[in-house]
Amino acid sequence: MRQNILAAALAGLQLLWLAAPSAAAFKPVEAQVTFLKGKAEVLKTGTVVWAPAALKMRLGSGDRVSCQDSSEVEIKLDDGSFLKLRDRSLVEIERMEKQKKPFTAVTSIKAFSGKLLGCIRKLASKESKFSISTPTAVAGVRGTVFAVFVDGDSTELDVLNGQVSVAGERGREVLVGEKQMTVVAKGDSARSPAPMGAAKIAFIMMWGGAAIKLGSMGAAAASAWYASTPALVGGAAAVAVGTTAAIIIANQKKDEPGPAPATRIPNPPGWPQK
Repeated sequence: MRQNILAAALAGLQLLWLAAPSAAAFKPVEAQVTFLKGKAEVLKTGTVVWAPAALKMRLGSGDRVSCQDSSEVEIKLDDGSFLKLRDRSLVEIERMEKQKKPFTAVTSIKAFSGKLLGCIRKLASKESKFSISTPTAVAGVRGTVFAVFVDGDSTELDVLNGQVSVAGERGREVLVGEKQMTVVAKGDSARSPAPMGAAKIAFIMMWGGAAIKLGSMGAAAASAWYASTPALVGGAAAVAVGTTAAIIIANQKKDEPGPAPATRIPNPPGWPQK
């Protein structure tokens, strides 16, 4: 009897030993603050005091970032993707890790409140995961440009490019495609996707700016996509021209003149007017 118990214990230890390398293969990676406007703070994991955010500040799993009214923070992730926060937003980097064999990157972000823009590069493998959770919804991302707006017990998801799957506390998962949006209320399921309005598309394009180019799209793809947008949504034409001009200017030498700036399109109803 004792021999059987000992054999079972040894077998269990062996299984744990075999599993350990796989678990230990995941290593934390860091993000970096690349742009600041207004007042933004960071709560580092394991601390209780918020500190002012700073350019080039390193961020890791467990860190929280907040910004106040008329403020903005841009965060560059390890793979070159971007997250942008603005106007009374609070997010936490829940997990940000990767392993080499098989290559897998896992990132999960929690948005508690405010406005979050994601310019996420295409995931490097099928095993990799990128998720955004809010108090009312969970979204899975595989490379796209999207915005999440959290207001009390409601989450709005807008997809500018690519696709995002989202689910609420009830109901099935909903796939939101390019230039579509959905709303998820507390205790409910995600609504069927609906077309985004021109003003919201323009707002997100202006907000994303160069991050869209550097994030999920390359320069050529971004320029072509922006150029096609006015034909699809006339209200965003001025912004599309302005953003394409910004991409062209970024690739020019400093002494070369660039196109004139675009006319600003007003924010959608309910957004802070500046």
